[in-house]
Parts: sequence; structure tokens; C-alpha cells
Amino acid sequence: MDNTSLSTILPFIPVISTTCSLWFAWDQYEFLTLFRKPDLRLLSNQLLPSYFTTFFNRGVPRVLGLLSATVFSCGAILRYSPGTILRDRGAHPWYTAGLLFALGHLIWAPFIIPPIRALRGDAKGKNVAELERWLYIHVWRSLTVDLAAWVCCIVATHKLLFE
Repeated sequence: MDNTSLSTILPFIPVISTTCSLWFAWDQYEFLTLFRKPDLRLLSNQLLPSYFTTFFNRGVPRVLGLLSATVFSCGAILRYSPGTILRDRGAHPWYTAGLLFALGHLIWAPFIIPPIRALRGDAKGKNVAELERWLYIHVWRSLTVDLAAWVCCIVATHKLLFE
């Protein structure tokens, strides 16, 4: 692949990775809210520790992979774009913000880890309550840093390629 091909594809990587991050976050919410149904609450309290442990172990590499793709692609664009093209087209602050918002996903870790530990360790009859706590934080994280990273990457790519 030559430099022209790479420079044409690279700006789309943060758009794709942030889109996938949001999609995955939405899927997590959709699938896990099923455990909150009142008629399933007793069964959910029993199943959640095993389910959530498997869910979390499989999900973390995906989330970190998507965040890494966003951070490294935004970083590469910021570092290796020729001359002042990013500043001239107004894309530089948007790529910087996209990178920082993607990293911002990790800032939520101190808030999200306690319910994860509780769920994985079996909070006995409180598993659904811990899941609800996790979902609450998950939604706020998704609507703040994940959504912001997505918007920033789309605006940055639009400015770079189409303005």
C-alpha cells in the first residue's frame, strides 16, 4: 500500500472505530437490560455472576481494541499529516478532542469497577441492583465521552477531506 492509499484510508479509521464503540455500547445496554425484567429478577440474580464474568472478559479486549484504534489513528493523523493541512482545514482541534474523548472512556474506570467486581464476585441477591448501577454509569459514559469522540472524529474527517 502506498502513502496515497494510506492517507486516504487513515482518516476513516477513527470514524469507524468510534462508530463501532458506540454500537457495541448500545448492544451491551440492550442485551444486559433484559436481566432487569421483573419476572426474571430471581433467575437473573442467579445467572448474572457467571454471565457477566464471561461477558466482561470477552468485552474488554473489544473495547480496548476500539479505543486503541481511535487513539492511535487520531494520533497518527495529528503527527503525520503533511504541513499545516489539519490547521488550515480546521480539523486539528477536532482530532485532538476525538483522541482525548476516547482516552476519557478510561477515566470512568474508578466508577465502573466497583459494580463489575460486585457482579463478578456474586453480590448474592443484589446482582440485578449492581447491574443497574453498572448500566447507569455505562449509559452516562457512552453519552458523554464515547458519543463526543464519535462526533469529533466525524467532524474532523469531514473537515479534512471535504472542506
